[in-house]
Amino acid sequence: MDRAAPAIRHAALAREGGEFQSPSLERLVRALSRLPGLGRKSATRIALDLLREDAESPRELAEALDEARANVRHCGRCGAITEADPCAICTSPSREPHQLCVVASPVDVLPFEKAGFYRGRYFVLGRLLSPLDGVRAEDLPFARLASRVEQDAIGEMILALDASVEGEATSLYIQRMFSGRDLRLSRLATGIPVGGALAYTDEATLHRAFQFRRDFDLNPFPAQPISGQWFRGWSPATRRRSRPRR
Repeated sequence: MDRAAPAIRHAALAREGGEFQSPSLERLVRALSRLPGLGRKSATRIALDLLREDAESPRELAEALDEARANVRHCGRCGAITEADPCAICTSPSREPHQLCVVASPVDVLPFEKAGFYRGRYFVLGRLLSPLDGVRAEDLPFARLASRVEQDAIGEMILALDASVEGEATSLYIQRMFSGRDLRLSRLATGIPVGGALAYTDEATLHRAFQFRRDFDLNPFPAQPISGQWFRGWSPATRRRSRPRR
């Protein structure tokens, strides 16, 4: 490792046209740069750190990656990341079978499982509706979701989606899907910041949002928009009473 370190430092400095003169190092940096959230600068730092380690560390990393690629899969029932299909959550007799939490990504299952207060099961959509990105309703597994609700006699569905435009659009679509059904449909309450990702929400905020989740109104949608004042408790009479006397 002592002999390799000067060569690594030299390779780090020896660039031509913004690329390393070492083709092997340049290939490693480019491969790391393709990972989400990693730019060239971060990829370069990781690549050099890996080369500074003893020979066993990069080999262990490569073996772990090969093993994960061979064994990790998505549960065919809920979509969570697992090595067994169906996953342990779907087959556990201690989970509430009639409560279903709908999330966008397998990563969103992790904060719930870490917090430990939710004992139902999950359904992973895989993505959210986003017309601007070309993600339409037919691109999401809504048909499988409807089938899951029927097969498992789901009594409550909790929408735990990101507080974003895409999350709101997906929640509204699901609300319309199950309009008129004998089903309690709720979503996480305030606490998750607007634009925030569920996967990075701390446990206390997630627990509060879950405790104070609110129900959707599943009465059939009216053919025409309802006119009049939408603010609950507001009326012309209350407005007159609230005016200060002169």
